[in-house]
Amino acid sequence: MVMPIRGGIITYNISDTQTLYNSHMSFVKDGGIFVPSTRKHTLGEEVFVVFSLPNSSERYPLNGKIVWLNEKGTTAKPAGFGMQFGTDPNSLKLKNEIERLLAGADSSERATYTM
Repeated sequence: MVMPIRGGIITYNISDTQTLYNSHMSFVKDGGIFVPSTRKHTLGEEVFVVFSLPNSSERYPLNGKIVWLNEKGTTAKPAGFGMQFGTDPNSLKLKNEIERLLAGADSSERATYTM
C-alpha cells in the first residue's frame, strides 16, 4: 500500500514477496523499485520514499530519481513511477535486502509492474 504523507514524503509498505517481485527493477543501474502512485510525476524528478519490506518492521528512507512512469494504470501494471536508488548506504542496504528476499526469483519470466 502506498500512502503519501505531508511534506512530499511517500511511504510504500510492501506486504509480501510477490508485490516486492512485481515492484523490483533489477535492470536499473544501482537498483530501483516501482512505487504505485496516483500523483502526477515526471521523469528525472527527485522523490523521497520510505519503504518497508515483507516481514520486517525496519523502514528504509531513500531519496531517488524517477526513471520510469506508468501514467495510466491497469490491473497488471498500476499507475506509478520507477525510482532509481542512489549510491548512499541506505540505498545499498535496501537493494541488498531486496535481492536477499528475492534470491532466485528475478531470473524467472514472470511479468512485473514495469516489464
